[in-house]
Order: sequence, then C-alpha cells, then structure tokens
Amino acid sequence: MRQNPPRHPFRVSWSGLASAGLLALLGACALPPGSGVTADAGDSCGPQVVVFVTAGDLFGEPPRRTQPPTAEELAAELTRENAALERLQIAFDALLYCRWTEVRVIRAEATSGAFPAAELPRRLNAAEARLRQDLTRAGQTRDRMQARNARIEAAVEAVAPGTRAALAAQRGAGLPRAIASAPLVLRVRPDATAPTVGRLPAGTEVTLRPAPGGFALAEGGGQRGYAAGSGFTLLPAAPVTTGTDRLRSLAATNLTRREGFMESLALANRSGLQRFEPAS
Repeated sequence: MRQNPPRHPFRVSWSGLASAGLLALLGACALPPGSGVTADAGDSCGPQVVVFVTAGDLFGEPPRRTQPPTAEELAAELTRENAALERLQIAFDALLYCRWTEVRVIRAEATSGAFPAAELPRRLNAAEARLRQDLTRAGQTRDRMQARNARIEAAVEAVAPGTRAALAAQRGAGLPRAIASAPLVLRVRPDATAPTVGRLPAGTEVTLRPAPGGFALAEGGGQRGYAAGSGFTLLPAAPVTTGTDRLRSLAATNLTRREGFMESLALANRSGLQRFEPAS
C-alpha cells in the first residue's frame, strides 16, 4: 500500500522562520565585526552573503565552564545549536539560489544584447569566482562546526555514556527509507531550477533526509541529490531501539543537521559550477 511521505519533514514554514529571526538577518546590511569578510557593493548577492556569514558566526565557541556541564546545560546548548544549524542551512540554500539566478540573468542579458557577446566569459568567470569564495567560507564554517562539535560530543558522552555509540549506530539506519515512485531527477540543492547531479530509476530504494521546500535529500543506488519528497513511497519504519532521552534526541538532531549541511556543501563543490561554463 502506498504511503505518501509526511508533509512536515519536507516543508519549511516561512512564518516560523520569520519568527526565528531570519527576516531580521535579511534586513542586516553589515557583516559582523571580526568576520574577516569585506562587503562587496557590486555583488548582487551581497545581502545573502551577509546572512550566510552571520548565520555561520552564530556558532562561536562553547561556553567555558569550571565544572563539567549538567545534562540540562548541554540540552540547552544543543537546542540553541540546532536552531543555528537550521538558520545556516536556509542561508546557504538562499545564497546558492541567488548565485544560480545571477548566472541566468547574465545569460539572458547576453542573449538580449544588453552587453557584447565577448563579455560573457568574463562575467561568468567573475560570478564563478564569487561562488568559489562562498564555498570556501562554507568550508571554513564546516570546519569550525566540526571542531566545536567534537567538544560538545565529549561533554554529552560524559553526562550520558553510550550516546556516541548510539549516534554512530544511527547513521543511515535511523533515516527513513523509501522507493522512488517514478524516475526522478536529482538536483544539487532543494530547488527545481538547480543543476542536475543524477537520476533515480523508478523503484530505487533510498534513504531520505528532510530538506526545505518540499524536497528531500535522497541517497541510494550510487546516487545522491535533492528531489521532491512527494516522488517517494515510504517503506515501513524499523522498530525504534534507541532510548528517547531528551539529551540523546537533541544530539541526534544535531548530527542529522550537521551532516545535512556538509552534504549540501559537498554537492555544491562537486556540481555547483556547471552553470558557469560558457555556452557552446
């Protein structure tokens, strides 16, 4: 019997994001002090760069404590970090979308004669350089995230022994499994206009991770990429064998969101520059 994927894992409530402060970030016009990034007034994606850099800066350093943290303190810290990871993912998706839109505008202007055709390679090269800089920043954020997480994981393990092993066992096994209901195009990011990174034949079994805009990050059959969540039929879930302790649950959410960001970055690095090649 066909089961439609639940709506809530693959949907983003923009009103909820507004209440979480994303729109306030979008209204910012300056980069955070000490970010080491200089705003480029000529960059059409400047506001998205500001949002992304600001989102990545929210991680900072974990609190310095003279005594080992309690379970309640760690739960509060993971709650804040999970919210920051969600903002970071949304900001990264928005920045990539702006970069792809920038390329479409450049190509459209070249086609319409808004600038000489000989200018197209130079403009595409400049746009590609900006994206490469974005991906470098994203990589630096990933590295900071991983260094910070190593310290948090050690603290959680000290308070709730066995959490590290439980999370290791969860990788892959705890993700919902599904079958592609029809041939599906996989894209570099959760957007119907994003570059294609692969195709799933109908009937391919995959694991799914939540993604914005009704998309899911699918992995299976040697393929990985984003596709509409409605294109999959969920398989019956395996019985849950891990505990429901709040701290472990928050740590599991943290793991899923960190890995989701890292996978998005890996996809962008591998296939994100396709659109910058001059048309033949």
